[in-house]
Amino acid sequence: MKFGLLLTAIHDRSVDPVQHVAEHEDAMRRAGELGVDTVFVGQHFLGSELRFYQPIPYLAHLATFAPDVRVATGIALLSLVNPVEAAEQVATLDVVTRGRAVYGVGLGYSEKEFAAFGVDRKTRAARFAESISVIRQLWSGDPVQHAGRFFQLDDAHPSVLPLQPGGPPIWLGGQSEPAVRRAARIGDAWYVAPFVRHDDLKVLRDVFLEERAKHGLSLDGEFPVRRDIMIAPTVEAARQLAYERSRARYQTYQKWGLDDAARAAAQEETSQLDLEEIEKRFILGPPSRCVEQIQEIAQSTGMTELDLRVHWPGSTHQEAMEQLELFFAEIAPHV
Repeated sequence: MKFGLLLTAIHDRSVDPVQHVAEHEDAMRRAGELGVDTVFVGQHFLGSELRFYQPIPYLAHLATFAPDVRVATGIALLSLVNPVEAAEQVATLDVVTRGRAVYGVGLGYSEKEFAAFGVDRKTRAARFAESISVIRQLWSGDPVQHAGRFFQLDDAHPSVLPLQPGGPPIWLGGQSEPAVRRAARIGDAWYVAPFVRHDDLKVLRDVFLEERAKHGLSLDGEFPVRRDIMIAPTVEAARQLAYERSRARYQTYQKWGLDDAARAAAQEETSQLDLEEIEKRFILGPPSRCVEQIQEIAQSTGMTELDLRVHWPGSTHQEAMEQLELFFAEIAPHV
């Protein structure tokens, strides 16, 4: 079992940016010491409530604090950008980290972001799929001739190539069946969103494998599962802390335009009337119970990497690091 850590945004612009970066540098250093396999940084643009540093340069910097840890975008909003720039940015990250990059991507959902980039949100799925095709062609090292709906390349010969043959793994985020099928067809892995309930993981994992088999693709490979975690002496205490920590963040996502199943999940998780819904997505409770939950997910789905979020708006960096250290001291050795 591998373990990943999400360095999530918990500050807005009122917080000293030096403090923000210093906290993530410390988290990266500790991740390397504790044995974290992959560290993730997400992406948003024009976020006033939460400050997201752009992941490619940020990960290149953070990688220097843990030279053996993989670095991953988790996730990058590929539908918003030109795939030529994306291909060369990620290839650069792969080279400077000596082949330790993972490219996690998603469609995006915020109308504000699509408007700012001049991209029609209705075209996001088609742009996304075409962009991945262009990126893979560019990473091949062969001359690229591409005449698509959104992008055209005429005998392109890129010299900025990734260190990993064929390029870094491409992990596609999503929580609906269509998104999982798309990940199976054009990605290397489905990167599970935190809004997927524990009970739905196996159902959607089976969908992924079914779609891979249908297209004659390998059924082996990584299965990274992103889960939020809250460790506390009792289930009740952990559930309450998880509710308090997650409420503000999911309300921010709703404000930004989180859609479909994810919006419904966020609404449930921010409802006082349905506090127990938290337990259907969080790993929470005493360490022994967390071990049981993780083992159950791994056995039922074939999970190969558990990617954790321990940073939350309203909590201190020290609290987040205590959760991380407690996980590796009392949970990781047993799973």
